[in-house]
Amino acid sequence: MMKKCLLAAVLLFPALAIAETSIGIVYPLKALQETTAVKSKMSALEKELGPDEEKLNKLGMEVQELQAKMQKEAMTMSPDQQEEMKTRGQQKMLEIQSLQRKLQGRAQATEREVMEEMGPKFQQAIEVVAKEKKLDLVINAQAAVYVGDSAVDVTEAVSQQLNKMK
Repeated sequence: MMKKCLLAAVLLFPALAIAETSIGIVYPLKALQETTAVKSKMSALEKELGPDEEKLNKLGMEVQELQAKMQKEAMTMSPDQQEEMKTRGQQKMLEIQSLQRKLQGRAQATEREVMEEMGPKFQQAIEVVAKEKKLDLVINAQAAVYVGDSAVDVTEAVSQQLNKMK
C-alpha cells in the first residue's frame, strides 16, 4: 500500500509542478519592431533606399510601356525596330534585377545589424520581464501550438524594457 501511494505521488508530482508554472509568451519580431532603436534604423533604411525604390518603380513602368507598345505596334514595326525594342526591354529588366538585388542585400544587411545589436538585449529584456512578472517560462509565441488564457503575453513589456536599455 505504501509503495502505491509513493508511486502515485511520484507520478503526480510533475503534473503538479506544471500546474504551478507560470508561462509567458512573446512575439519576438513584434517586440523588436516596436522599439525606438529598430524604428530609427528602419526609417534610416527607407531614406537610404528611397531613391533606388523610385528608380525601380520608374523602370518597371518603362518596361510595361515598352511591352504595351510592342503589342500595339508589332504589326507595323520593322524587324529591326522590333529587335531594338526587345533589346531595350531586356536591358531594363537586367537593370531592374540588379537594383532589386542591391535593395534586398542592403535590407538583409540591416536586418543582420539589428539582430547582432538587439539579440543580446532582447534576451536580457526577457529575463528582466520574466523576473518582474514572476514567470517560470517565456516561449516564442510562434513556437506554441496552443496558447491558453493563463499564458501572459509579455511582448509589449519586452519592447518597453528594450527601450529602457542602452
